[in-house]
Amino acid sequence: LTTTSGERFAFAHTRPTHRDGTNTSLEVIGIELVADEDVHNDRSGWSLSENALDQVHNNAVRSGYGLVEFHNHHVGPAGFSRTDEAGLVPTASYATELMPGRPYGAGVYAEGELHVEFWVRDDTRLTRRTFDAVAVLGPHLRVLTSSFRPSERLDRQSVLLGEQGRRTLSNIRIALVGVGGTGAHAALAMAYLGVQRVLLVESDLVELTNLNRLVTADLNDIGQPKAEVARRRMLAIEPKMEVTILDAVGFGKTHPQLHDVDLIIGCVDHDGPRHLLNELAVRYSIPYIDIATGVASGCGEVTIGGRVIVVAPGGPCLHCLGELDHSEIGRWSKEPGQQALDRQHGYGDTDANPSVVHLNGLAVHAAMSEFIAWISGNREPAQYLDIDLSGFLATKAGAPGVRIGPREPVARVLGCFACGQA
Repeated sequence: LTTTSGERFAFAHTRPTHRDGTNTSLEVIGIELVADEDVHNDRSGWSLSENALDQVHNNAVRSGYGLVEFHNHHVGPAGFSRTDEAGLVPTASYATELMPGRPYGAGVYAEGELHVEFWVRDDTRLTRRTFDAVAVLGPHLRVLTSSFRPSERLDRQSVLLGEQGRRTLSNIRIALVGVGGTGAHAALAMAYLGVQRVLLVESDLVELTNLNRLVTADLNDIGQPKAEVARRRMLAIEPKMEVTILDAVGFGKTHPQLHDVDLIIGCVDHDGPRHLLNELAVRYSIPYIDIATGVASGCGEVTIGGRVIVVAPGGPCLHCLGELDHSEIGRWSKEPGQQALDRQHGYGDTDANPSVVHLNGLAVHAAMSEFIAWISGNREPAQYLDIDLSGFLATKAGAPGVRIGPREPVARVLGCFACGQA
């Protein structure tokens, strides 16, 4: 849109991924560029030819997608001009009548900022609303919006993040699922980095045995909700954060708040909720960073390690990568009484998994490093990181030590029951 001295136009083809009484989320499934010869300029401003508009609208009617029109201004801040305003309501009224049940949107891009509004029709009434943000997913994860609040506290990381990375941190909406051993590290990391909007998804209370690794809590917090304790610590670091607490994910729950975020970070210790988060990520095209750690003993040896997986839209999911235990998922999906009966008969988890603070910290901060690389645009995130504290990944015999390294990326499994039809 910005490689010419004048204005250029494009239409995003969209489908809704989430819609309720007040919120609408759309996924862009295609882009239709308007040819320069169909863009005109006179004393009243820039406009599109009727033939170009008819073609765009007719294509949408035939194909069943929604439309969001974008054009550029070369001077910010991003916003509609008087000429834009004069045509917005008539165009939106026509488009929503032509495409019933589908929102029509319009946006302006200027100097790295984006402002987008949309219209929905209820019976005969046309309602105008503003999109909170636009997330761009690919080799570079960006959240474009006209709202950006620089902070002197964060100046020392500006060179690493760049302006667009800082803007993304200020506007991205992250759901952190699990605020225990690994989740507590992630909660603090986001507060220190300057993430402004976080959902904490957790229902457990702080216990004495948590205090070897729960970096958000101390002895005075025993018996308090882990999420409340984490929120209090996060706000002490970054008072401007918006931290919302939700109940833990569970089988049979719909979790609509998780349908409308820009990123999910999973810090859960069971494949049941991990499967559910994987399913949400695939269904609603939300990037998902899954963090797992483990300590196991057998044959006299202790294995300590973990992994970080980035499930990106269009990429392989956790089922493709063979990272989910189907029997564990099946037990989790049963009623609580049946789960208790299974444990009595030796099925399912009976003992708490071993956990240590340094392993959790390594795994989480390796994941945050991939997140920072992604939003800064310095490189694509690793699809799969192995974290080995036992020395099994040592490249030379007799050279023990911690190893954190990426695996070779793989493609989505054709016909995967979880993501093959996404």
